[in-house]
Amino acid sequence: MKTRVSNFNHMFFFISFSMAMTACNKEDFYQKEYLQDPQQMNKPNGWVDPSDNANAQGGANPSSTGSSQGGSLPNQPADTSGSNGGSAAGTQSAGTSSGGDGSSTPGSTTGSSTGGSTGMSTGGSTSAGSAGTTAGGSSTGGDGSSTAGTSAGSSTGATTGATSGGSSTGASTGGSTAGGVTGGSSGVDCSQNQSNEALASDSSTSLNGCVTENFAQSASPSKKLDVVWVIDNSGSMADEQISLGENFSAFINDFILKDIDFKMAITTTDASSAAKKGRLVAGSDIKLTSQKAKENELQFKEDFKNLVYVGTSGSGVEKGLEASEGFMQKYASSFLRPDAYLAVVIISDEEDQSSKTAAEYANFLKSMKASAGLVKVYSIVDVNLTNSKSTAGLTSGYARYKAVSDLTSGSVANIRDDFYRTLDDMGGTIMNLLDSFALAHPAKADSVRVYVNGVETSSYSFDAASNAIKFNQGFVPDIGAQIIVRYAKL
Repeated sequence: MKTRVSNFNHMFFFISFSMAMTACNKEDFYQKEYLQDPQQMNKPNGWVDPSDNANAQGGANPSSTGSSQGGSLPNQPADTSGSNGGSAAGTQSAGTSSGGDGSSTPGSTTGSSTGGSTGMSTGGSTSAGSAGTTAGGSSTGGDGSSTAGTSAGSSTGATTGATSGGSSTGASTGGSTAGGVTGGSSGVDCSQNQSNEALASDSSTSLNGCVTENFAQSASPSKKLDVVWVIDNSGSMADEQISLGENFSAFINDFILKDIDFKMAITTTDASSAAKKGRLVAGSDIKLTSQKAKENELQFKEDFKNLVYVGTSGSGVEKGLEASEGFMQKYASSFLRPDAYLAVVIISDEEDQSSKTAAEYANFLKSMKASAGLVKVYSIVDVNLTNSKSTAGLTSGYARYKAVSDLTSGSVANIRDDFYRTLDDMGGTIMNLLDSFALAHPAKADSVRVYVNGVETSSYSFDAASNAIKFNQGFVPDIGAQIIVRYAKL
């Protein structure tokens, strides 16, 4: 009886073992059949079935909104399949961008870059996207996102195609970012040796992306300044005109003390007719000079106080920019001095309503000088838009005045602030400018190169606000010295 039971157990074990081996052979058979399928051999690496929305290999779903950066359509050639998510890295002059394993860090370049990265798909997620790099800064793209460089130079746009679980969403990031004082370099070398060009003989030239300006240290013992006051004479300006006259000393005292050769003239914002447009307030160009201040300072200040009270019967359609244009058209030949700074000071509590664009007026004013850097527009305006709460029909705003001030590297002050402080700050700004060399175009600070009599110097500072260079104390060039400034424009 025991023998039969033992034989039965042996037989049961043999049958079970045979069945298991048969199952293994069947699995091995189907695996071999799959590998030998000619159609499967022709599928690109990373290919997934279009009906499989999971896209486990990281390829893009045909309905996805992403670009080819995050994987390509399922039926593309092998080299553009989902296993290669992202665009090939661009190579620039000073760096090669590359990436892999789902993340990329493009190499930094000098200039602009259209670089990208190659992101491998793993487990259904693709870290793709190409990131443009900027000169002096690098941008990094990874995990399906890219960040365009934001420092200096320009980025040509970074495109991201993040895929996760087979779906991709494309996003475009980038554009151009201007090089600035901080966060990288401009990508333009404006040193004299870079181009080996001869020093320009005229006042301003442009070559190889750099502007060259020539100056001569003045032999005059004092700097020259021409000031044109454009004062709003509409019905709401009585108090401001009085405050201007009473606080004028804060503006002018340093000019008198430091023997600045100045002359001033006054006009109004009333340009309602050709005759009124830019019309000179009678006597202002004669009484408001540095010579008159030397002769009798008290009388000079009293004259200013009386002359700036231009009344409140002028047009309610204020056109300060058109008035400044009209003044130049009428009096530039007799009032302006070619070697003097020109400061146009506009005082108004309403927005400018002139007909041309702000840029057109700025360019016109700058054309009054051989060197555009000698022209500055200062605006004392309603910065807080207090007129927007008024029911008197006043025109709120100051954007056009600010635009012209910005385009000439001037400044903007609040007409509601204390006039003494406002005029004191403005006078100090202009005083500093008189000891500086103002550039004709807004400059990228890191590109500025200064040469004195052909030798480069670093003994200066660059003030981005006034767009001017000023030599350090003890390093001011001698009278008659030739000063050359090279820079890249913003």
